[in-house]
Amino acid sequence: MKILLLAGGDSSEREVSLSSGKAVLRALRELGHSVLAVDPATGRSLLTADGTMIDITDPLPVRHGRRAGPLTLVEYLSGDDFRDIDVAFIALHGGSGENGSIQNILELAGIRFTGSKMSACAVAMDKAMTKRLCENAGITTPGWELFRVEDAIVPDSVAERIAERFKPPIIIKPNDSGSTVGLTKVVSLDQLPGALSVARRESANILVEQFITGREITVALLDERTFPVVEIIPSGGLYDYEAKYTQGGSEYICPAEIDDMIASQAHSEAARLYEIIGCSGLARVDFILDENGTLYCLELNSVPGMTDLSLVPMAAAADGISFPQLMQMAVESALKKGSASDE
Repeated sequence: MKILLLAGGDSSEREVSLSSGKAVLRALRELGHSVLAVDPATGRSLLTADGTMIDITDPLPVRHGRRAGPLTLVEYLSGDDFRDIDVAFIALHGGSGENGSIQNILELAGIRFTGSKMSACAVAMDKAMTKRLCENAGITTPGWELFRVEDAIVPDSVAERIAERFKPPIIIKPNDSGSTVGLTKVVSLDQLPGALSVARRESANILVEQFITGREITVALLDERTFPVVEIIPSGGLYDYEAKYTQGGSEYICPAEIDDMIASQAHSEAARLYEIIGCSGLARVDFILDENGTLYCLELNSVPGMTDLSLVPMAAAADGISFPQLMQMAVESALKKGSASDE
């Protein structure tokens, strides 16, 4: 099968995406597939002359002196090498690779691709929208409020409004990014201005969320299937970017050592949210389990990581599914889903 692997991208999660891309490339080739790898942000191949993927630390020159953006993909898809692509495997995180833009281009081109379609990706990327859907479905989520900040420098009035409505500890994060990029746990109000500035660098939409003390758990899904619950125990107490992607930054327990009823609830609520948003393919839903046994849904990730430390492959492994087998399941899901031209 001929597969187009998309990795890199222009978001703050570029490095994570390239790590995912390397792992996916190895697995797809092990399965016997022919793989082309392209970075939509630079408009160039990610493969070296000998067919290996570039090193993550290698600088990538910007195409024609500018960022190419997602529309560069249209140029690639019109080339002879890409006319007979069977499936596009999306290993992009954040930005246009996760907000539905790339998915929209692939849909219009009639190319099957892994993961959810454009509309579901757009909804899942919007954390506030996901929370509204949770509330409408009776799925508990931490108290929250969305703030729109047009200026690059966050006005003092925003911090004042948050201080009036929330009591620390709270979480400040961009409303439309992933991998906890731009996230800060605020334990005292004097930290608010700095936390807001960090989040504003990623997005003009800033989500404020009440911090819930408890155990972090997550549920991976693939179409109608849910995988064993994973518990994450970050060494620093907060599952931030460093805890996620640093070897030894977190401890993982899979299957999570939680009550069977709680595990069942997590599976059920993850599957409901997945269905409500309209997801397909691989996804992951994150929760906090507080000391009273209340389960709080945080968000759904429609393009979960596939690095050596990623949670979805870990959950699949607990079900006896190897990483290459999981990648094949993702490809088969894309083929089953069909393309825009089939509908």
